[in-house]
Amino acid sequence: MRAVETRPPLGCAAVMMGVFRAALQDVHLPVTQQREAIAQVLFESGRHLSAEDIVEKLREGGESVGKATVYRTLNLLVKVGLAVEHDFDEGFKRYEMSAGPSRHDHLICTSCGTVVEFQSSDLDDLQAEVAGSHGFHILTRQVKLFGLCPACEESADAELLRAV
Repeated sequence: MRAVETRPPLGCAAVMMGVFRAALQDVHLPVTQQREAIAQVLFESGRHLSAEDIVEKLREGGESVGKATVYRTLNLLVKVGLAVEHDFDEGFKRYEMSAGPSRHDHLICTSCGTVVEFQSSDLDDLQAEVAGSHGFHILTRQVKLFGLCPACEESADAELLRAV
């Protein structure tokens, strides 16, 4: 199993912005400053962002964008295939740029919310074996493993030791 590099390759955000502009024109929607700013934050982040994360990042940069506009733009990015929506059972959705490794899975820290992407050939092989034994054709998969990241586990262990 190996961790997946989450930073977009150099120049990737610029390419994705060009594709996004073309997609907006294809569906006869205007290319607005707000849509571009939202997409830029997502494409440059290399992380799984919530709508609130994007609003916060834009406000830090002096942009005034409403959460409804962010959600509409994120839904549009998903619809045109430039973003992927994830539900990590946090009560809200997270989004990531759809460029990069097409098949990866997620480790999610239930304490701090850290999300780690990983790829595992062993998991791929197991999937093929299980599907084949049932005559099942896999269209897609989502593996979400919930637990504690090393920092939170260490903190939890320290709390237990202090309680003793």
